[in-house]
Amino acid sequence: MKESKVLTVITESVIEQKLVKCIKELGAPGYTIEEVRGEGRRGVRRNDWDQSGSIRLQIVCDKELAEKIALHLTENFTSTYAMFIFMFDAVTFDK
Repeated sequence: MKESKVLTVITESVIEQKLVKCIKELGAPGYTIEEVRGEGRRGVRRNDWDQSGSIRLQIVCDKELAEKIALHLTENFTSTYAMFIFMFDAVTFDK
């Protein structure tokens, strides 16, 4: 059993490839991406067509890497793109 963090990023689908490149360069061991939709203070986000859709990107990694990636994304993307970043504890079971 190993303590880890789940870093979750909800953002515009138009920057998916930029995000993937960025997190790989920062050392992410892997990731999951899903198309999502919802409503918040910025209004309704739909996935009817690529330019208006949103994605949820999740990475399971150690705390230091999760914080490093979150800080980098905050400094380089949040002023230009709609982005919500959060993390929570996870326990992983490795063989």
